[in-house]
Amino acid sequence: MYGRCMRIFVAGATGATGSVFVPLATAAGHELVLHVRPQSAEKSKLARDPRARIFDLAHPAPLEDALAKCDVAISFVGTMRNRFKAGDTYESSDIASTRQLVEAAIAAKVPRFVLLSSFGAGSVGAYLQMKGECEEIVKKSGLRWTILRPSALVSPESAPEGTHGARSVPPGASAVFGALRRVPGLGPFADDLRPIPIDVLCQAILRILHDPHDGATLQGRDLWVLGTPSEP
Repeated sequence: MYGRCMRIFVAGATGATGSVFVPLATAAGHELVLHVRPQSAEKSKLARDPRARIFDLAHPAPLEDALAKCDVAISFVGTMRNRFKAGDTYESSDIASTRQLVEAAIAAKVPRFVLLSSFGAGSVGAYLQMKGECEEIVKKSGLRWTILRPSALVSPESAPEGTHGARSVPPGASAVFGALRRVPGLGPFADDLRPIPIDVLCQAILRILHDPHDGATLQGRDLWVLGTPSEP
């Protein structure tokens, strides 16, 4: 559908986005290497998948081994607030994980890196400041990179078993932004902000893999077009 098949390393494979991306990428014929955190292994059926590699990203040897011969590394890694009680912080989880993935990708000679970030990255607030720091690590890596900045994500109604951090938005949110799209001059801005289904985001990623957007930071308006080519 999208051209040649690739070997793809997926960090954050058990999360809300990774669990949707994995079956779509598999159906598209790609060879996947799925990273599973030891803390997630008992909770996710992906840990029993023969493509899974169970290790902590802080351990460079198994990480570099898993990245070997991959065409691209995709990071869906992101901590959840409910893990803060267990000692997670944005620095120890998101920022450190991005740095570890980038350094290992360089060492393993993986040419491309795709980072899932967030709309408003680098602006006000600890969360968005953290996202901005992660983006800077990727931009300065020397790798071919693409950064994705969707707004709110929406999980499928039937999320795969073992999914962590399923996403939802308040009822009516999509309708509000849908109405804003019809206001002259507000369409692109509304598309940047309106909630995006995770399967639409994942279809956009599959297209990006074969229609490279190297050095691009893609906002919601770009991801909607890439993920749903028939969108007006």
